[in-house]
Amino acid sequence: MKKILKMLAVCMVFVMLVGCSKSSGEPEKVNPNDQNQSNGNGTEDGNNQKGEEGTNPGNLPEGDLAEDVILVLDPGHGGVFGGASYDGRNEKDLTLKVANYVKEYLEENYDGVQIVLTRTEDVTLSNDVKEDLELRAQIAKDANADALVSLHFNASDAHNQNGSMVFISHRDNVTNVSKLLAESILTELEGLGLKNHGTVTRNSNDTFDEKGKPLDYYAINRHCANRDIPGIIVEHCFMDHSNDKSYIDSDDALKALAKADAEGIAKFYGLIKK
Repeated sequence: MKKILKMLAVCMVFVMLVGCSKSSGEPEKVNPNDQNQSNGNGTEDGNNQKGEEGTNPGNLPEGDLAEDVILVLDPGHGGVFGGASYDGRNEKDLTLKVANYVKEYLEENYDGVQIVLTRTEDVTLSNDVKEDLELRAQIAKDANADALVSLHFNASDAHNQNGSMVFISHRDNVTNVSKLLAESILTELEGLGLKNHGTVTRNSNDTFDEKGKPLDYYAINRHCANRDIPGIIVEHCFMDHSNDKSYIDSDDALKALAKADAEGIAKFYGLIKK
């Protein structure tokens, strides 16, 4: 009931606002210009391998605000599934560092939040990539999570793309909440100087629902939506672009990305600072 009330409340706010107005051996990361996206200024897949802090921006029922927000952080890839790699850096290592920094920052600075990590080491959840990705969504379901945030870094074959984007599901049960959470994170990343490509949806080419509508291309989006959980994929920056490499070239830089993620999450859920 907590999850339903929260999702309905945030969706109502979204409707009102509208009315008022990788490299080598890995699947290629997505070109933001080829997707259905909305500008935030206003990966992996099984098929292929709240407002100001301390407020109630989603107009959530006051009784629910007393309950902790449960957030699953998913460090993308891991183990034999390395993700993108470039210039001696591996995506799976960067995502694990950022996830731990986000968890640490939220727990040290905010009350009312519980953080669950899908992995804490350089491991896979399954040696089968499809099962590995579904298990991440199931962890969120088992934790009764409000959302799953999957952390990633992008790359392109031509090494000519830069900036941040967040992949979200187009499914009606989760898309509005996913979009608002994603935009809150993107605003913080943009504040660091990263180009904001906004939220992006991508349809599967070969997987459809019972009505013939394409399902989400990315397994994290798809499996979370199947479990009524907003599951978003944060592509922080392009690790192979000269404009973005400075955001991943040190632990301090990665901590800055993590702080942006954490502040975006805190503002969306209206977390109270300690």
